[in-house]
Amino acid sequence: MIEWVFVMPNEYKKLVKEAVKGDKNAYGELYKIFLDRIYRFVYYLVNDEFLAEDITQNTFLKAWNGLKNFSPAKGTFQSYLYTIARNLVIDHQRKKKEISIELTIGENLKSETDLVDNASRNESIVEVRKALSVLSENDRQIVILRYFEEMSYDEIAGVVGKKSGAVRVKVHRLLEVLKNNMEK
Repeated sequence: MIEWVFVMPNEYKKLVKEAVKGDKNAYGELYKIFLDRIYRFVYYLVNDEFLAEDITQNTFLKAWNGLKNFSPAKGTFQSYLYTIARNLVIDHQRKKKEISIELTIGENLKSETDLVDNASRNESIVEVRKALSVLSENDRQIVILRYFEEMSYDEIAGVVGKKSGAVRVKVHRLLEVLKNNMEK
């Protein structure tokens, strides 16, 4: 059973302030609030349950260790977490590509896995994954943040390091690409 945690903005801000001061209980509450969201975001990007769990755990550890440097002036706590998660996924994918290249060259192996088939449980998931697979990694992240994580353009801009207007235009263009690919 999914437990939904709803936090009023002022209470949320109090938790962040207390966590920044070192309050482990406040950070634990923030963890409960954001755990499912961060996991879902990472899972959509890596398509592997265990890897998504590891990256999610590392996201919260890294966030806790760097919390003293968190500044609300730079963005929301949510954006802070998504940025860390995104960077950890990118780091993992870089390492994965290096290992994959070494295996291909060293052992002359081709390890192509059809991520769509491994993760999909029904036809609609397969269609969405196929449509998303044609996008670049950054574009796929933007779509996931906007439509799966329901983040605002400003929050997405904070995560991906672009201006809000540029993100809005990018989302519109990406929707056209996805629409065209799904119609084919």
